Amino acid sequence: MQKENSDIITIENIEEYSWTIKNGNLVLTKIVPTITEQSLFQHDLRGSKIIECKINNELVPIDRYYKLLIYLYSKTTKEIILQKTTLNTSSEKLYVKGFVYCEKIGLSFQRADVIKTLKNIINIVKTKTDKFELKILLKNKEIIKFML
Repeated sequence: MQKENSDIITIENIEEYSWTIKNGNLVLTKIVPTITEQSLFQHDLRGSKIIECKINNELVPIDRYYKLLIYLYSKTTKEIILQKTTLNTSSEKLYVKGFVYCEKIGLSFQRADVIKTLKNIINIVKTKTDKFELKILLKNKEIIKFML
């Protein structure tokens, strides 16, 4: 933002912002472009985190992929999970080799990297959810938005 004189303020790249007026003040909000599922996986997702998650327009306060996956699994049936997951699973209570047992679901899941976990999130969302939105903060501080 540059002040040209006391009456004029110039804002560079204004097309990258949406604006509203609140209490007599101009408020600019950076527009985060929505990306496709294909382009989502072209980004380096290692070290990224969820900064906003909405499921059916309801804000879900989860900022980690694995926690989101378990949350989604807890909202569906064991049969659908077993049909849609690409993660290693077991009906035994396992806590070795990356497995974590989820009491509510009655299954053990082997943890996976962010890409595999996110693909499993998308698989479940496609079967159970009308609307899904994720804002992700990448390691390089870029914010991306993904919607189904």
